[in-house]
Amino acid sequence: MTRAKVDTQRDERAKRESEIVIAAERAAREAKTARLRALRLSAQTADRPAPASPGTAPHKSPSSD
Repeated sequence: MTRAKVDTQRDERAKRESEIVIAAERAAREAKTARLRALRLSAQTADRPAPASPGTAPHKSPSSD
C-alpha cells in the first residue's frame, strides 16, 4: 500500500493562516468583553452609590385591619 503524498508547505501555510484568524477573533472577543465590563461597572455605579447586600432590604410592617 502506498502512502498519500503530504503537502507540508500547504499544511504549514494553512496552520499559519488559521492561527492568525484565531488570534484576531480572540483579540476581538477580549476587547468586546472589556468594553461590556466597563459599561456594566459604570451602569452599576450610576444606579446606586453603595451596593446593598441582598437580604437587607427593609420589610414593610404588616398593617392591622
